[in-house]
Amino acid sequence: MNRFSGFAVAILLGYSSLSVAESIAVPVGQQGAAKQNIERPTRGSSKAQVSNQFGNPSQKSASVGEPPISQWVYDGFTVYFEDDHVIHSVLHP
Repeated sequence: MNRFSGFAVAILLGYSSLSVAESIAVPVGQQGAAKQNIERPTRGSSKAQVSNQFGNPSQKSASVGEPPISQWVYDGFTVYFEDDHVIHSVLHP
């Protein structure tokens, strides 16, 4: 075996240790489909309305930025407020 064929064998043996993984893609529209029916606060609701309907959150963050944005964390979702009103609610994965 000449030095080039030995080098080729060494290269091939090095590549034989590579593993291949399978990836599964789930379309964004289908992610969290089982949780889509969880009731969440609607945009424009006040903090008082959210508190009355959903109770006290497990965690509250202080307002940050201008306009002030804060968040309340519940068991299955997080609610984002601008000042005193809901701007968005997001399901937890």
